[in-house]
Amino acid sequence: MMTDAPRLVGRKEAAAYLGIAPGTFSLWVSTHKMPPPVPGTRKWDRKAIDAKLDEISGLTPAEPEEAYDKWTREHGEAQRPTSDYADWKAKKLKRREKYRPQLGLDAKLERILRFMADHPDCDTIDMIPHAGPVTIEWLVEKSAVRLVGTDGHALRYAVTEEGRAELRRLQKWKSLTP
Repeated sequence: MMTDAPRLVGRKEAAAYLGIAPGTFSLWVSTHKMPPPVPGTRKWDRKAIDAKLDEISGLTPAEPEEAYDKWTREHGEAQRPTSDYADWKAKKLKRREKYRPQLGLDAKLERILRFMADHPDCDTIDMIPHAGPVTIEWLVEKSAVRLVGTDGHALRYAVTEEGRAELRRLQKWKSLTP
């Protein structure tokens, strides 16, 4: 008959075994003070926990750790030194973010809006290539174009200042693509 506790334990049991809170145990695992769970499980090996505890307590000598591995363990991957290219790309992406388009136009709506801005005399649905009532109505809802009147039986539309600003944002956004 076995009276020993099970060798594999869950996070809460492992934390209780060490006398710490489960959240603290998770933090210790993420900072490599404690071993990870057995691969493919959510269970920890008590012997691995004991070995790691012996190691950090100085009871057993640890294998010599490479300086680079120690640095990445202590500082994390996000703070890893970057190359000049990576720095340049990060700065460009940050600068590009200022010009992120705000109206959510797809390529077709963008072409229609650009055509309307470039050809203000083409102001009815019939005169705008690939435009239909639904697409124009969508642009009106997004305040990119507005109804300016009627021409007999046809409705006339014009690009708003918001629509022009979106076109400028799109142009700048595309020019800053890495």
